[in-house]
Amino acid sequence: MPRKHIYEVEQRVLIKTRDGGAHFPPSEGSKGALGVIAPQLFQEWPGTFLEREEGVPPEYYVTVDSGVTEVISEDWLEPAPPGSPPAPEQDKPWPDSAQR
Repeated sequence: MPRKHIYEVEQRVLIKTRDGGAHFPPSEGSKGALGVIAPQLFQEWPGTFLEREEGVPPEYYVTVDSGVTEVISEDWLEPAPPGSPPAPEQDKPWPDSAQR
């Protein structure tokens, strides 16, 4: 059974600089940066050729504070440390939750 998503939309994350896996690693410029999970989470596709394999971590769209959004595997992410600054609002390419 594929692993479940453990991060939520707009959750603040830190992109690891090491100890990540081989699936969808971040770009060199994003490693070590803070980011936020974008709303375009990958969907589950059970029963299709797009279904995730067992043991393969989920992937997320992550918008890094520089404004770049990229697909990064869960094993390259960890929750942002307490006291991390919030994501820059102008760099979020989606509307605030209150406006949805």
